Amino acid sequence: MKLKTKAWLVSQGLLITTAVVIQLTFYREIKLGPLLGMSKRPYWEIITDRPPEIPEFIREKQLPPKLWDARLPLSLDEIRAANLAGHRRGHRREEGLRTAFYGAWLVNGLYFGVFHLLCWRISAQVRPRGIQPSSPKPNH
Repeated sequence: MKLKTKAWLVSQGLLITTAVVIQLTFYREIKLGPLLGMSKRPYWEIITDRPPEIPEFIREKQLPPKLWDARLPLSLDEIRAANLAGHRRGHRREEGLRTAFYGAWLVNGLYFGVFHLLCWRISAQVRPRGIQPSSPKPNH
């Protein structure tokens, strides 16, 4: 195995490990879903940004969204009045989890390009050049 391949595998392994640790940490911090009465959603529902299902008790009572949807742009007073603070925090953390996921893909893509560009550049500088014939030394 070439040194370039080994360096790529080690560095890629470190990047992926870091991304996984970040994802696990962010997901573990989510306690509630974005809607009133909703518990934490599954990981892939959050990543794919699937809209949450409205809980049954909300549909039955036909409450206005300002009282149960923490995803809406509400003032701090409205959030407190509807008791949505934890759900608002959960919604922000879900957004952060999605951002970190797509950011990890972006960083890996950029790293892929930069790594191969640098390897190409360094190998071009280190590559032995053609043997040049030695010129005879003048005798003085």
